[in-house]
Amino acid sequence: MSFTKKLNRNWRIAENVVFVFAFGFIMYNLVSTYGLDVYNSIKGKGFFSAIVGPFLTHNYFISIVSVIVIVNTTVILWEILSFTTRLLKQERGHLKGNDKYKLIFKQLATIYKSSFLALLIIQLLPKLILIHMFWIWMPHIQKYVLFTVNVQWYSWIYAYLCWEFSTWVFHFSSHRVRFLWCLHSPHHAPTDINMTVNWVHFFAEAYYSTLIHLVICMFLGVNPVMFLAIMSIDSAWGMFIHISERTLKNGKLGIFQYLIITPSHHRVHHASNPLYIDTNFASVLPLWDWLFGTLQPFKDEVKIDYGIGRDVDVTNFSDLYFGEFFLLYRDLKNADGIKNKLLYILMPPGWTPGCVAKTAAALRQDFLTTNAELGYTSKNRFLTAIKTRYPRSIAIPQIGGSQATGIAEPQTLDQEPDFSISG
Repeated sequence: MSFTKKLNRNWRIAENVVFVFAFGFIMYNLVSTYGLDVYNSIKGKGFFSAIVGPFLTHNYFISIVSVIVIVNTTVILWEILSFTTRLLKQERGHLKGNDKYKLIFKQLATIYKSSFLALLIIQLLPKLILIHMFWIWMPHIQKYVLFTVNVQWYSWIYAYLCWEFSTWVFHFSSHRVRFLWCLHSPHHAPTDINMTVNWVHFFAEAYYSTLIHLVICMFLGVNPVMFLAIMSIDSAWGMFIHISERTLKNGKLGIFQYLIITPSHHRVHHASNPLYIDTNFASVLPLWDWLFGTLQPFKDEVKIDYGIGRDVDVTNFSDLYFGEFFLLYRDLKNADGIKNKLLYILMPPGWTPGCVAKTAAALRQDFLTTNAELGYTSKNRFLTAIKTRYPRSIAIPQIGGSQATGIAEPQTLDQEPDFSISG
């Protein structure tokens, strides 16, 4: 065996050992904490006080967040324990001894290794957690803020819309700028979606996401005292929408699919299919996706394929976590001139000098040229209604965008809508 192969083999063994530790440590904390809260709830504390206490003091958002967090924790434990139990039952009698346990370990690692190792890294680097970064950045940005809204009920609506806008900007840029995609890609690499996938984030991504949220929200006048409540709701719902198809098969949530981002929307976001790629960037409200033409519902005709645009061994945490950085480094090393090197960093994933055919926008537009009806959504119906009612009085912006950038271009009323990016 060559030195490189031996080193790789030993590294994978080390990864697996750390995964076993992380799985045991995190599951012990989850189960023991959850069990203690259930026990305390019987005595009027625990979950009960977390929901009722804030409600009685009119802190309703805390009660709402507490309910979502309790549901999330319950579902996470259910998903992990039921999946493990199903594996044990499935392999009973098929394999014996070590072969049986090796197969069970491999299947567990395929689904959960990236999640538990990523969460372990974040727990070992607490200063990089989003909430901490907010308090570090905020005083520096606040010096340049021109106005701040009050905390009346209507200001909360405004503040949440601003937050959702900043989420859309952060999320869209993370998919359309190659360097930022390197930070964000670990979250999309798993080939199975479940609630622990919400743990899979590159630790340094918090720097960028925090900066975008703060700069946009504070310059739009959002009061800093609102951030904690907004972040709590966003984080709690953001975890729930990763619920697996094994637990909630449909995920559309009935009529709510027209009002909020549902698990079905977010499964589409995690898909690598040309129809679904780079859509549904919002976290809770679909407004900005709708306005910017990136809202895409699930279509029964197109089954979701999870993952990113390359084959990734999800049990190889190093590739899943750092693989895109390595590929970017390779492209930078082989690029001619400073200009091309900068463009490799700033242009969308898949871009190469003189060619945009492999970018997400181009792949999606190419797919929709022959399957336009699959990209037809409520925004298209709205624009068509306007076009019918006012056939020549206004110009309707193009629903889609250019292949290179995905930015909307002008469209006249006499043209049929372009469904390159639906919304």
